[in-house]
Amino acid sequence: PILLWILAIQLVLCGIGVYADDATGKCKPFSNKQSSNSSFLNQSRNFTVETKNGSESYKYIFRLCEDAGGVPEAGVIQIEKQTTTVIGRYDATEAIGGSDWVMLIYRNGEKYDKHCSQESRRAIVMITCDRNVNKDGCDFVCRSRNREEPPAYRGLATEP
Repeated sequence: PILLWILAIQLVLCGIGVYADDATGKCKPFSNKQSSNSSFLNQSRNFTVETKNGSESYKYIFRLCEDAGGVPEAGVIQIEKQTTTVIGRYDATEAIGGSDWVMLIYRNGEKYDKHCSQESRRAIVMITCDRNVNKDGCDFVCRSRNREEPPAYRGLATEP
């Protein structure tokens, strides 16, 4: 079956403070649109989740403004067995935001092989603030299934 690898991720930041460092200079937005939540782009940490669908198992790593999983210029990667695929790059990112959320659209990922008209992969990351959630954990919402199926909610681990 044809799988559409549109990844939608919702991270609940749990009131975590945002800190700028030298890595933020690596971000080159795809669009010149400004957001009041552009400070989200200053956070430097990995977010990792593993998904299973039958016999298939995938690991996704997302990182703001730095190399996800050590892959140069990758903002979102997918790992299946020993194969790493770049889903979106942080140097081709569009940020759209509201008062308590920001949506990051990572473009220019690796091209599909034989389906989806061989277009480049992309990832959509949604970050919302919920100050009522415990600061120690975040939730991850992954939508890579048919729209008729509910999104999968999973715990989110962070890596240093």
